[in-house]
Amino acid sequence: MGESMKCYVLTGISRSFIDELLRRNIRTLEVRSAHNVATALKADVGECVFLTIARISDLSRGVSGLIAEVTGREIMSQSIFYSSPNYMEECELTVVRLKLTPKGVGRILQVRRRGLLDTIEADVVETSYFNAR
Repeated sequence: MGESMKCYVLTGISRSFIDELLRRNIRTLEVRSAHNVATALKADVGECVFLTIARISDLSRGVSGLIAEVTGREIMSQSIFYSSPNYMEECELTVVRLKLTPKGVGRILQVRRRGLLDTIEADVVETSYFNAR
């Protein structure tokens, strides 16, 4: 088993996206959920991110996922308007697009999170099919 590395953790990523990233058919992930946006804003080009299908409440030692390197980042704001004859509402959200290069699969050794809308980080170890437990 290799040395552990610090990665930013993005949770609730669909299995189909992770599979397509591994096949290199897709290279850009767009995150909208508040906790993933907070984490993606901290992930700079050249840093490691850990993508997992696990929900934020299920993060713990042993959770598996994909280790990827950030090769680009774009931050956008989007406004959405809802209206009816008697009502109008505007919703603004921040979206972060991360361009990623897959590096391997891994599992979490230890999760570090400070607060609800703060970054999620973890010590992650790369695994192979022979030592994945």
